[in-house]
Amino acid sequence: MSIEARILAELSEYEYASGEKISEKLNITRAAVWKHINRLRERGYDIKASPRNGYILSSRPDKLIAAELQNRLQTSVIGSSIQSFEEIGSTADKARELAMRGVQDGTVLAAESQTQGRGRMERGWVTPPGQAIALSVILYPGFTPPQVPLLGLAASLAVRQAVESVTGLAPKLKWPNDIYLGGGKVAGILVEMSAELDRVKWVVVSAGINVNNRFDGTPLEGVARSLREAAGGRVSRLDVAVAFLAELDRYYIRGLSGKAAEAIRFDFEANDMLQGREVEVQTPTGPVRGVASGIDADGRLLVRAADGSLSALFSGEASLARSG
Repeated sequence: MSIEARILAELSEYEYASGEKISEKLNITRAAVWKHINRLRERGYDIKASPRNGYILSSRPDKLIAAELQNRLQTSVIGSSIQSFEEIGSTADKARELAMRGVQDGTVLAAESQTQGRGRMERGWVTPPGQAIALSVILYPGFTPPQVPLLGLAASLAVRQAVESVTGLAPKLKWPNDIYLGGGKVAGILVEMSAELDRVKWVVVSAGINVNNRFDGTPLEGVARSLREAAGGRVSRLDVAVAFLAELDRYYIRGLSGKAAEAIRFDFEANDMLQGREVEVQTPTGPVRGVASGIDADGRLLVRAADGSLSALFSGEASLARSG
């Protein structure tokens, strides 16, 4: 945990914390405490100082700051190390770069805004400052390449459960990694990996969540939606991010085989917006049309054609089929 995260853990919104006690507990000078307090102020923390009483935390910013995330997370692996950025090209690109170098399992990258954010199939993902969640998690899992799709489903479920726990809203999931509310896409998951035939070297799980965005009157109206629009008021990005990382950690430490894999499959199908509906899936080998019939043990989408044949699709872009 960083010095700033440890200082935040000592500060309270209800009583003053002595600068002397903070310096003693953290084994740093009072001048160093003051320096880190000022850095926190620059990041939006309203910290009052009293010569006699010390410091009191008046308010916290709703920002994805590494120190704040570290202070709030109680996880086993996810968040072992956290880096935060005011602006970045893409957290996914930076995470891939770090993953190849080698970092701690569970390292998180979070950004206030992205200038080159991207989703699946290299589609752009808009991340305006202070409105959405953009983060990536670097993992070094002990599983095989065929299990990776299940990790994507688990990440989608983690978003869904985080949104429900914070807002009470109940998103639906669209295979492979999209999250919807009221017909509009509210979040997406991107999973990238480096692997050998029988071993995954690293995986980067990236999440983009529309939290306080407004899409009315924009080209994305009716296509994208935000938690704010669905909930009717502002939603804490920090609360949603912390809840998502905690849920993802829970899935990760359980693993992706046996009963854990079956639980992911069951939970996904319980919230699957395509289940039982006529779909068309664009795959690398051409379109597949039929009725979405759940997912299999490897996370593949099952589509039953009109002739009764069943296809198990590893990847593709699914949409509701147009009649006629």
